[in-house]
Amino acid sequence: MTNTFLLNDFYKIISIERAEAALTANIQLDADHAIFKGHFEQMPVVPGVCQTQIIKELLQEELGLDLVLTKGDNIKFTGMIIPTQHQNILVEVSYKKGDESYAVEAKLFFEATTFTKFKGTFTQI
Repeated sequence: MTNTFLLNDFYKIISIERAEAALTANIQLDADHAIFKGHFEQMPVVPGVCQTQIIKELLQEELGLDLVLTKGDNIKFTGMIIPTQHQNILVEVSYKKGDESYAVEAKLFFEATTFTKFKGTFTQI
């Protein structure tokens, strides 16, 4: 069991496609989640930390390992995820295994709109 706390609460996986060292997940956000009451209740947006956590949790579920973010080489939030407008989003994750770490590139997007570009390292705990 991996240490996920947003999966099946803040978001759920609708579908997932797997390739060698990569996955693409269609996830559905809970637009009524309590997080949005504290993060701009009048116009809720998905916090960047939650977006990064989603990437981590999807990778953990894929690998069956508990991970921690140890390096954020390049994390860009290029658009706001507004859950009332973008309830379903896609998450692409590709990874390369090192000794006890994984170099990861990921993005969160919907159609032609990219919300997050991530490049970093997760280490097994």
